Amino acid sequence: MGQRKLAAAFVASVLGVAGASGASAQQADFFAGKTIDLYIGYEAGAGYDIYARLMAEHIGRFIPGNPSIISRNMPGAASMRVMAYLQQAAKRDGTAWGAVDRNVAVEPLLYGADSKAPFKTALEFPWIGSLNTEIGVAAVWHTTGIKSWEDTLRRPTIVAMAGAQGGLGARVLNSILGTQFQQVCCYSSDANQNLAMERGEVEGRVGASWSTFKTSAAQWLENGQVKLLMQVGLEKNPEIPADVPLVMDLAKSDKDRAAMKIVFSNQSMGRPFVLPPGVPAAQIAEVRKGFGAMVKDATFLADAGKRRLEINNPKTGEEIEAILKDVYSAPEEAIDAARLSIKQGEYKMKDESKK
Repeated sequence: MGQRKLAAAFVASVLGVAGASGASAQQADFFAGKTIDLYIGYEAGAGYDIYARLMAEHIGRFIPGNPSIISRNMPGAASMRVMAYLQQAAKRDGTAWGAVDRNVAVEPLLYGADSKAPFKTALEFPWIGSLNTEIGVAAVWHTTGIKSWEDTLRRPTIVAMAGAQGGLGARVLNSILGTQFQQVCCYSSDANQNLAMERGEVEGRVGASWSTFKTSAAQWLENGQVKLLMQVGLEKNPEIPADVPLVMDLAKSDKDRAAMKIVFSNQSMGRPFVLPPGVPAAQIAEVRKGFGAMVKDATFLADAGKRRLEINNPKTGEEIEAILKDVYSAPEEAIDAARLSIKQGEYKMKDESKK
C-alpha cells in the first residue's frame, strides 16, 4: 500500500509540473509576437510618464513570449481618459495596459454621485502593481517667509494646482486642519508647477510626489530655496527630514484621521498600472508575475537609479486590491467626512491661456 501511495504521489507531481509548464507555454504562445500598448494618462515628460516608460523598457523581458511594449500618451482629465478607454474600448486580452494617476482609484468613493469616473468602483479593474509607495510634500518658496505648516493656518498661501479635478490634498488640509491654501489652476505638469513657483506666480505646492520633486527640485532643496512643510500620505518617508510632520499625525480626532486615511490611501499605490476589466485570469497572472520579477531585477533597479527614479516599497496587484477593498469598505461616517472635506476645500481658477 505504501508503494502504491508513493507511486501515485509521484505521478501527481509529474502531472502537476507538466500542467504548470503547459500553462506557461500557452501564455508564451499568446504573448509571443504581440505588442502591448501602455496608455499613459499624462503628457510626455510628466512624472507618471517617466515611470511608465522606465517600466515599458524592461517588463517585456519578464512576460512569457517577450512581447514588445509601446508607450502611448493619452492625457486628459487627470488620466481618467485612460480609465474610460480601458473600460469601454481597449482590448481585453492583456495587450492593453494603463499607467494612471493614483487618484483615479478612489474617485467614485470620494465624490459619490458627483464622480466623473465611468466606473462605480476601481475593483472592477485588475491592477498590475505599483512601482513605489509614494509620499507627497507641501513645499513653499523661500521668499514667502513661511517657516512651518502652522504659518499656513494664519495666512492664505497660493499654491499650484495641476487640473480642475485635482488638488485633493490642499482641499482636505484646508477643511480638516484649517490651513488656508488657495489653489490656482491649471498648470498640468510638475515642471509647469515648479516653474510657476520659481516665477512667483504661486507660493508653493501641496501634494507634490516626493519621488519626482526630490529630482526636479534637487538644487532648490540643497540650496534651501524651498521649505518642506508637511508629508502628505499615510507613512513618513525616511529620506525627508524627521522634523517635517506627517499629516496623519496632525489630525485632531479619530474621525479626522479616518477621513484622511481614505483620501491619502492612494499614496500607498504611488505609480499604479492597471488592466481593462474582463482580461482572462491567466493573462492577469502572467502580467502580475512579470511585474513582480521586474521590480526585483538588478538591471531594472540600476536603470531606475541612473534616472534618479525612486523604487520604494513597490506594490503587487494583489496588494493594491487589498488597499482598495479596505478603503471601499470604510465606515459611512468616515466616507462622508472625507467627501465633506473635499467639498469644503476652496480654490480659485487660473485662465490656462495666461500660462
